[in-house]
Amino acid sequence: MDLQLVFALLCGGVVGVMLGTTGAGGSMLAIPLLVYLVGVPVQEAIVISLMVVGYSALFGAWRKSRDHHVKGRAALVFSSTGLVGAWIGALGHTLINENTILLLFGLLMVGVSAWSLGRRSRSIPDQTEGCARQFSITCVSRALSIGFGVGILTGFFGIGGGFLIVPALIGVLGFPASMAVGTSLMIIALTTIGGIFGHLEMVSVELGLTAIVVTGSLLGILAGTSLSHKIDHRRFTTAFGVMTGIIGTLMILENLSHLVM
Repeated sequence: MDLQLVFALLCGGVVGVMLGTTGAGGSMLAIPLLVYLVGVPVQEAIVISLMVVGYSALFGAWRKSRDHHVKGRAALVFSSTGLVGAWIGALGHTLINENTILLLFGLLMVGVSAWSLGRRSRSIPDQTEGCARQFSITCVSRALSIGFGVGILTGFFGIGGGFLIVPALIGVLGFPASMAVGTSLMIIALTTIGGIFGHLEMVSVELGLTAIVVTGSLLGILAGTSLSHKIDHRRFTTAFGVMTGIIGTLMILENLSHLVM
């Protein structure tokens, strides 16, 4: 098998495992893997990432829904503005050159790393009240606002935004942690649609390569959802935070050198 296809399958598997395990984080690694390992141009990598994350998240949400861990109404409200934000973010992407985008993405990765490591020592109680039980007008307004902001990041960077959605569902909307992961997957699946259509207006993708990455991600999410009840989530979050920080730092240095030379 061609080495690029092997790397593509591996890239999809990493995204799927992260999404299936935590409902977040996979797309933070997808972009650098696609660009630097698979050798895909940045905007095409973003489209592939959105497709892979969207399909994988939808599959994961279906699996979580069998355990009643997905709140469909909340996901629809959250992603209604997320779709618009993702489309706007995709259009904004075209205004900035590739090295600057990768530099900004590296800064985002370092920020997410610091934030996730900072959260490691703070446990969030598994709540039983809040918007998961009764989705009031206040819950709707909060979900619409957060959804739009997450959508902008989704379209611009090609990320699912689960690292923001899951904490928002738990901390702002009062979702139980297990239900937040499943609902996050549904929100990601819906929000990525706006980003995909926004980018496809300006770039085409290699469907065969995309299919390989999607296959890897579906296999990964099967493994991730099975592992989600068995792993130590705090250690897993720490490992993810450290890895994200290292990759982000390398991306900053590499792209900063291109911009200043």
